[in-house]
Amino acid sequence: ILGYTSQGHFLLNCGFTEKTDALTLSQRALAGKLVLEHEMGELFKVLGLCKGVAPWPALGFAHGDRTHRL
Repeated sequence: ILGYTSQGHFLLNCGFTEKTDALTLSQRALAGKLVLEHEMGELFKVLGLCKGVAPWPALGFAHGDRTHRL
């Protein structure tokens, strides 16, 4: 298991905010639903699986990893 976290933490760890800088205000509001805790950010989870040792850093699970809760 590479990691287990909320969609919000995963996207933020992967640089989601930098990707949304060029969006309009209304587009940012829609994108915010993907990461906000009371929206999809906490309702959806991400589970990363890998056979053996991952050949890349699991950046999406750098902060907010909840593997211990599985």
